[in-house]
Amino acid sequence: MKTQSFFIKHISLLFVLGTCLSCIKDTDFEQDDALILYPTVELNLVNAQEPAASFVDSSGTELPFISDQVVFDVFNSGFSIDNLIKAELVFGITNSINKAFQIKVDFYDNADALQHTFSIDIDNSPSNTPLFTEHIEVFENMSLTALKSTHKLNITFTLISTPTSSVLTSGSEGSILFASKGVFYLKISS
Repeated sequence: MKTQSFFIKHISLLFVLGTCLSCIKDTDFEQDDALILYPTVELNLVNAQEPAASFVDSSGTELPFISDQVVFDVFNSGFSIDNLIKAELVFGITNSINKAFQIKVDFYDNADALQHTFSIDIDNSPSNTPLFTEHIEVFENMSLTALKSTHKLNITFTLISTPTSSVLTSGSEGSILFASKGVFYLKISS
């Protein structure tokens, strides 16, 4: 039994020494390749919730639209501009108002020049049950260049009348929930 233990110890020691020496010998650290990383970053962007009463003015008249402007300083550094290869803006809209909407998103640069625009059509909810709509806007090539120069967003909610929708009043039920996130694809190389 002692000879077996002695034999295992010596073989183990020889194996460890052989492994260590063989790994170091003839290693050329000058043959490194360029390191390229492709990280993906997700950021919450704009979130808003508007009750049905937000679309009614102080006299009780239905407003045709409401609009808001948001500063969009995601690309204020050279690092993000140089390394961004693709972007997706994901919009999730939940409508429980008995009114259809068109949501228009306009992208403006520092000089207030329009860079990009798109619209999302939202169905009405006759029973005030939450209805979910998702829209993904993909930015590549020219649209990516427009996104990189964007400084602010203008988001407009326009009411659309349908045969099953009602006229909104200050007592109308429901709300519209607008949530968005950005998925940014980077290429970082050394």
